[in-house]
Amino acid sequence: MWQRILRQLRDPLIVVLLAATALTAVIGDWTDMSVILLVIVANTVVGVGQEVRADRAITALSELTAPWACVVRDGVQREVPAVDVVVGDLLILAEGDIVPADANIGEAAAMMVDESALTGESVPVDKTTASHVSAGTVVVRGRGQAVVTSVGSRSATGRIAHLMGRDAESTPLQKRLMDVGRLLAAVTIALCVIVLVLGLVRGQPVELMLVTAISLAVAAVPESLPAVVTLALAMGARHMAERHALIRRLPAVETLGSVTVLATDKTGTLTEGRMVARKLWTPNREADISGAGYAPDGAVTESGAVLGVADRSDFTELLSAAALCNDARLRAPDGDGRGRTALGDPTEAALLAAAARLGSTGRSCTRTSRAWRSGRSTAIASGCRRFTRCVMGASR
Repeated sequence: MWQRILRQLRDPLIVVLLAATALTAVIGDWTDMSVILLVIVANTVVGVGQEVRADRAITALSELTAPWACVVRDGVQREVPAVDVVVGDLLILAEGDIVPADANIGEAAAMMVDESALTGESVPVDKTTASHVSAGTVVVRGRGQAVVTSVGSRSATGRIAHLMGRDAESTPLQKRLMDVGRLLAAVTIALCVIVLVLGLVRGQPVELMLVTAISLAVAAVPESLPAVVTLALAMGARHMAERHALIRRLPAVETLGSVTVLATDKTGTLTEGRMVARKLWTPNREADISGAGYAPDGAVTESGAVLGVADRSDFTELLSAAALCNDARLRAPDGDGRGRTALGDPTEAALLAAAARLGSTGRSCTRTSRAWRSGRSTAIASGCRRFTRCVMGASR
């Protein structure tokens, strides 16, 4: 917190105001001193407040790091805090695990990893023997074993954190304000020296000329300028936050606000990274399915008409199969306002959510999957793009 405050006080205009505060205290002008101090405090509070709000959002990146890791040491499999993972540890990775460190895969079984945290691509990546996994990525399917190669600041997420922590170059606005501050200080000092010398030459008392020179210095300082600049930047940051653009440092508003075209080469960078099923096809017909995210609310419509339970038996059978041949899981809302979340392959999660929507007014497809015992499964074949699972009813 002190570093944030000092960063605000190092602004050239604020430095001039601090000098003016000291001068007003010297001449005993407590009213002006109080006003200038109030401006400095208000400016600092606004700037620090903006940084704190932005940093709280950015610290969400820390959630990419797994709190625990499953490793094999001395031939014994054990769970250890992720911060205790060292180079050479053998990681045991399973579906839903967050990779705690950079590692090379030694064994993989139908393993797919979500690397969207690093690349922005929401499509899971197949991992095989000799593949590499990075810290912060998530295993969405299969399992595997990997040998740790990099941890901490040497890992992928560590290098990203290091880049974010480096001092950024001053923005054009900051450079201009620094120039204004230096020019203002130089002109003020020059005028004070001229007035003091001319007064002494004319025989004026030294005490009177010192007070006059100090008063001139205080009057020449634009006390409201820093507050006006900070207020304008804060309003800009608020408007951009309403459009889902997070500003970490207020001076960046001027630079980012001047952007007219934003080019990106990553599919999924500007999306939520969640898939949603919208169309259903059977051999005889097709229908639309509504709903948002992974919420169970939705309806099946055909040519604009909502289908009842009796009219959608074929779609129910289709999504029952999708729910049975599925390794994803949907988590219930945990009170943080984000609603349901998915664990597993995004495509399977979308099918599971569609099954839940279809069962919201009738037989729940997600509950149906629990009434069956899973048997042998085969991985998705690249040729036929099919995932096969043999199941048996619980009553059999």
